[in-house]
Amino acid sequence: MRIVKIGGAALVRFEEVWASDGLSSSLRSPDTVVVHGGSRHVDELSRKLGVKIKRLTSPSGVTFRRTTKEVLDVYLAAMMRANRELVEFLQVRGINAVGVMGIEHELVIGRRKKLVKAVINGKTVAIRDDYSGTVERINVGALMELRKLGLPVIASVAYDPVENVPLNVDGDKVAYHMALATKARELVFVSDSAFMADGSVVERVNLNELPELLGYAKGGMRKKLMMAAKAVESGVERVVIQGLNGRTVIT
Repeated sequence: MRIVKIGGAALVRFEEVWASDGLSSSLRSPDTVVVHGGSRHVDELSRKLGVKIKRLTSPSGVTFRRTTKEVLDVYLAAMMRANRELVEFLQVRGINAVGVMGIEHELVIGRRKKLVKAVINGKTVAIRDDYSGTVERINVGALMELRKLGLPVIASVAYDPVENVPLNVDGDKVAYHMALATKARELVFVSDSAFMADGSVVERVNLNELPELLGYAKGGMRKKLMMAAKAVESGVERVVIQGLNGRTVIT
């Protein structure tokens, strides 16, 4: 199995991404599952609808989108659009893509965060009306049934069966959990850039080299590298960060 996660930045440049080394052949493989984000789609739709999105910073320094009930509605609509556009793109190129939201068939099970901590005006505050969540498990049985229909293309939305609500969840983490649940041999993060250090793409990284290289990575790239380490430690043979400027392979 191969899990390919396509980020929101890559989605809006997918014509270029499609031409990058190895991706098109990977998506034609029968043992591939696609997970995608849609952050750019969410931002675009929120602007069109006049819905203001607040970006907050956690005590650990991670920036995140506050997901109120109103923002959640925008998020769901934007993710549906991103899913439809990606499926149409693949179908035109002869790939039998089947698009679903992670909430369908309870594919991605999550838990809503009871509170989210953020630093506002120098003070740490607790936010309790947020609809973001953590990934608890992947419904592997439903995923295998979906694979019989074609290439699964799954939007990163989770379902909380306890509160009966959809959740905004991190797409990279959905892909990571899916790789572990399916015992995938490869996890691919498709982004606009591979991992870079001192201005150059780092083409190969051994797991024991990763700690000294983390200082070169910020934000989403740092998170990808940390999840890559966890994935390899858990049995995934390799993790690839595929960018328009090359690829980084972590083993």
